[in-house]
Amino acid sequence: MKFNLTIILLLLSLICFSQNDLLQDIDTYAKHIDSRSDLNLEKYDWNKVTKSQTDNIATLKIWKKGNQIVKTEEQFETTNGKISRFIYLKNNKPIKGIEKEEVFNPTPSEAAQSNQKLPYQLQVYVTGFNDEIKEYEFEMSEEGERYFTEPYCDLNSLFVILDEIGNL
Repeated sequence: MKFNLTIILLLLSLICFSQNDLLQDIDTYAKHIDSRSDLNLEKYDWNKVTKSQTDNIATLKIWKKGNQIVKTEEQFETTNGKISRFIYLKNNKPIKGIEKEEVFNPTPSEAAQSNQKLPYQLQVYVTGFNDEIKEYEFEMSEEGERYFTEPYCDLNSLFVILDEIGNL
């Protein structure tokens, strides 16, 4: 009985450590992409690419190595803040998504209510793909509180821009 329990605990420990290694590898790859100066940067009007309309400035930036997209950034500016979404890709597949909210000038009552030290940030790591249901598997972390946006019902929604930019 003790032997079986030891084996189970050992397997659980290995799974946890391997998951941490995967997330560290993804972070290392994303930092590598951010530090590269040899990537081609293309800028677009988000409204034209998505055939949608926002009230304020919306931009889309795409970093490529050759014809392969390695990073995207969507940025939406409002009168009192900014929302940014970053997607890192490896072999044309998303591996990490980040959504950030920055509040420029909260009202005094909003500032008093908020204990927020950092702006809101959501980090989503793509840890696998479920072939049966054709969806990515995720691990996520959040910091701060949302100010402008609503939580995602489905984390796949964070990566929806990839469907729009396939031919850019």
